[in-house]
Formats: sequence, C-alpha cells, structure tokens
Amino acid sequence: MSKGFRAHPDNLAKAAKDAHGHAERVERHSSNLDSKTRGRLLGKGRFGLVVEKAVRPIIDSMITDMSKAMARGHRSIGHGLDITKKNIDDAEEAIRKNMRRHHDERDAVHLKLGQRVLGEDDLRDKHKKRVGERVDDLRRQGHGPQRHLDPTDDMLKDRLGTPTGPKDVNGDLLKDDDGNPRIARQGGYVQTENKIDPVHGPNAKERLGEDAHLDAETGKKHKCDSFSTAFGEGQGEAFMHADEHARGRIDGDRTRMPNSNRHEVVFSPEDAWGPGDHSHRFRGFYIDPDNPMNPDKSINYKPVDFQQAKIKAIYAPDGNGGHKLVTMFPEPVRVFNR
Repeated sequence: MSKGFRAHPDNLAKAAKDAHGHAERVERHSSNLDSKTRGRLLGKGRFGLVVEKAVRPIIDSMITDMSKAMARGHRSIGHGLDITKKNIDDAEEAIRKNMRRHHDERDAVHLKLGQRVLGEDDLRDKHKKRVGERVDDLRRQGHGPQRHLDPTDDMLKDRLGTPTGPKDVNGDLLKDDDGNPRIARQGGYVQTENKIDPVHGPNAKERLGEDAHLDAETGKKHKCDSFSTAFGEGQGEAFMHADEHARGRIDGDRTRMPNSNRHEVVFSPEDAWGPGDHSHRFRGFYIDPDNPMNPDKSINYKPVDFQQAKIKAIYAPDGNGGHKLVTMFPEPVRVFNR
C-alpha cells in the first residue's frame, strides 16, 4: 500500500451503509412505479394501444430487470465494503495485540514488504469462526440449519418415517396376494407415518419416545415430503452464501406467499455459488417406490439425485424491517427420483 493512501474504517462503514441504502431506495422506487403503472394503459384509443405494445415491455424491463440489477450491484458493493472494513479491523487489532506483547521497540516485530500480520492459518480460522457465528445466528432465526444442515444421514432417514397402509387388528400392515405389505402411495411415492423431527437432535426416539414424532416448533405431528434433504456435511459456508443470495432476491409481492406475510425464494445453486455442478453439496433420501421394504423388513432407502435441483428459502418479517430465515433446503426434481 502506498504512503499516500489510507483506508479509514469509519469511511468504509459509511460507504457500505450508503450502498445498502441506495439498494433499498432503488427497490422501493421500483415497487412504487410498478404499483402505479401495472395494469394501466399508457394511452387512449388506437394510438394508446400502439404505445402500450411498444413501450410497455421497455417499462416493465426497467421496473424489473434493470432495477434488480442496480439494487444487486449496490448490495454487492456494500457487502464488499463491509468485508473490507472487517478485514482491516482484524489486521489493526492483530497489530495492537502484537505491540502490547512487546515492551519496547527492540522487541517489536518488524514487518517486511509482502509479510502478513496474520498467517494463512490464522485467517482461515477467523473465516471459519465467522461462518460458524453466522450459521448460529440462522439457527436462532428459524429451523433451517437444524433440519437441513446439522442432521446426520440416519436422522434424515428417520425423518421420512415408516411406510403405512391398511392394517390388521394388531396394527400390522395387511399383505397382498404375493405376501408383500400393502403400502399406501400418493403421487407414486410411499406414504409414511411416525416421522421424527431432526430438530430434536440425535437419538430422539430413545430420549423422547413418542414425543419424537412431534414437530419441535408446533407440537403437532411432524410433517415431511417424500424427500428428506439437507446440505452436505461441512457445507455451512455454502448454506451461509445461499442465504445471502436468497435475501437479495426478496421482492415484495413477487416473492410473497399467498395469504401470508412470508416470502418464498427459489433459485438455482449456481446463482448463489457460481457456474458448475453443485450436486455434491447436497444429500438426501427417499423410500424406494418400487421396493419399499428389504427382505429383512427394514426400509429400503434411495439416495436423492440432485440433478437440476433448486434451493428453496422461506423468510418471515423479523419485526425490525428485515427478514429472518424460517427454513432453506435443496429441492430435487422428481423425474430424476423415481
């Protein structure tokens, strides 16, 4: 860094705040313009229809695509400035700690050109700590990590429950003419009962008994789709970046769920993490529709194929003008999982 330049953390913080503010204003103006123009003709009579066909696509593009791009650009600048300020603060704090450990200039560590205050291992540890702190914060906001990041593979399988169908007086599944259990299906997938909420933690059945089948948040019977999915082990950073991307796509009525104050954001993994195949970042199971039970009467699970999978995130108002993450999970394409 040249002697004529100094990055002032306070100025960086102000610039970051201004960038985030610009993004919010762009989004607000876009929403206001959309509400005032959508569904209204831009002119009257035959001439009005001509203007409508010629100009409406341009206006809609300005309201949606251009406004979103501008807002995302401002947010990206803001996030970059936030990270830069944090890194400078860390470096200065490391220098201060180092100087406090030495009594005079003779004992001080003199940095040479190209040397780092923090070693690579130190920087890596700091980054890992920040990721952990952010994921912990998301745990406090909702149940996203608890159900779709933290669980073991066995917990994901337990969440699917056990196959169900018509039963005899003893509660055992009735059998067909071939001696196989008559298992109920819906949409081609096995219907189940006794699903265990991963939020209860490991060995929930042993610790909680029948209460393990209750939803940890609502107290009602826990529900789960035909697929039990999660981010892969050690994918906390990927989870964090996916949340950051999804938050930037919350867009008023366009993402608001019907008759709700919640927002649903669905996006491709490459939108959050860049180009490439990211299926290795996910894991999950479902019960084999064609052969639900093994010969030893255990459940026959199949691993989920995450080809062309999306990520779905649900947000709710946090009471402070922002949003909290309720849940986020990978959503597989059914045609690849039959």
